[in-house]
Amino acid sequence: FAGRDGKMEYVWQTSWGLSTRVLGGLFLTHGDDNGIILPPKIAPIQVVIVPIESKHVKKNALQSARDLFLYIEPLKKELEGKGIRIRVDSSVESLGRKFNKWELKGVPLRFEIGDTEVDSKIITVARRDTFEKFNIQRADIVTYTEKLLVEIQKSLFEKAKKFRDDNTRDAASYDEFKKIMETTRGFIRAFWCEDAACEAKIKEETKASIR
Repeated sequence: FAGRDGKMEYVWQTSWGLSTRVLGGLFLTHGDDNGIILPPKIAPIQVVIVPIESKHVKKNALQSARDLFLYIEPLKKELEGKGIRIRVDSSVESLGRKFNKWELKGVPLRFEIGDTEVDSKIITVARRDTFEKFNIQRADIVTYTEKLLVEIQKSLFEKAKKFRDDNTRDAASYDEFKKIMETTRGFIRAFWCEDAACEAKIKEETKASIR
């Protein structure tokens, strides 16, 4: 670029733009056989509410739907008022398909609300990271949700950190380095002469590459 004195100067800068590689790292770090598990801080939807249609013969569908709406709508507004990102799944899909869909998308918390929850003034809560399911009193749900999101965020971080640390090994010699690559593999901490030729040789002989 042209400086103030009119002379051409080199640009000195660092680019920290995010790419799809970051998403790959996220999926590999927090995914499981049921899909992705999104950390609450970056999850577009932190809580999904799944209404459950009435199975009571004595209760007509219209009344049940009305009761569910009157129970869910204030809850939704309370959570949104605390800055929690929430979605109500009122689609016509089957209950099993809904559960599977939101697990696949990695939503941290799922609230199941049907006649039982409305009558008992509770919320059935399911955690995506542990698949635990439990009942929480309606009066305590907002405070508990905030606490759970913090807990899930911390739990995912600690689990990922432990996995990384458990799979990082130190090599004091090249022979030890090669033995690790032939057995446990993972990350290896080792000295390097900072010569491209050494790096090429290591990659050729062990398939290891520098990070």
